[in-house]
Order: sequence, then C-alpha cells, then structure tokens
Amino acid sequence: MARATDTHRVVEYWTDRDTHVIFPVERSEEVDRMTDEQLIAKYGDPEDGAVARIVP
Repeated sequence: MARATDTHRVVEYWTDRDTHVIFPVERSEEVDRMTDEQLIAKYGDPEDGAVARIVP
C-alpha cells in the first residue's frame, strides 16, 4: 500500500518506460478505500507509461 501521512497518501511506481513516478493524493474516506492500482488509474498520467511495478 502507498505510504501515508495524516493528510496525504503517497503513491510510488515504475513504468514500462523506466520512469519513476511519485505523487501525493490528499486523503479522504474515498481515497483511503482505494487500492494503489485504483489511485494510479485515477490520478496517474498515462503518458508516463504503463505500470510495471508498484513500490510497497
């Protein structure tokens, strides 16, 4: 699962283009229920490439 603080979850992953992506998402009940995959699908940038590996 993504790392979290009191106010944000931080999602980190590598793409098939060898791009390292890290982004914060403000926490809410909805965000806390989402998996890392769901957060990446909703907030990630498809131009970075397809997800190759999510960093735990």
